[in-house]
Amino acid sequence: SIYQLRVRTRLPQFQALFEQAGAKHNVDWRLLAAVGYQESYWDPDAASPTGVRGFMMLTQDTAADLNVANRHDPAQSATGAALYLRQLIDRMPARVPEPDRTWFALAAYNVGFFHLEDARILTQRQGGDPDKWNDVMKRLPLLSIPKWYEQAKYGYCRGIEPVQFVNRVRTYHEVLAKYDDAERAKKLT
Repeated sequence: SIYQLRVRTRLPQFQALFEQAGAKHNVDWRLLAAVGYQESYWDPDAASPTGVRGFMMLTQDTAADLNVANRHDPAQSATGAALYLRQLIDRMPARVPEPDRTWFALAAYNVGFFHLEDARILTQRQGGDPDKWNDVMKRLPLLSIPKWYEQAKYGYCRGIEPVQFVNRVRTYHEVLAKYDDAERAKKLT
């Protein structure tokens, strides 16, 4: 696959940055790398029409909050994203178990913390478990439908996007973890 090719050809240029940023903020570097791949295919010059920029596709406001002066600098972008993910994971209620905490943090990374909270509230109102990603991910897409987003505190969002984002990052992370484990095993033989 193109992803596996990029893991072999593009990731080596950036792996140390992901490892350092992950270690600094206690985030699995492979998860961070998976987010970076989903956001930019590991392209430091990536830009979107909505104004997000760089390796980890940070908004200008988020970058400023994280003291990222240059969103196109891969080291700053990776370190900022690691800090942001750590903040989002830590912001989840203590009762939310892993891995759901991480899946919620990834969804918030994509759609914003408050839209995620709207989806968790909607999940609870509908009798689902607001602390389980599998329940909340079914409600996030409803926030793009007037009947539901008009009742939500933070209103409309493209709720299918964080669901797709989390699913893709999880898949990329699994592949990367297997690849990393295989590489480590080779070094031991």
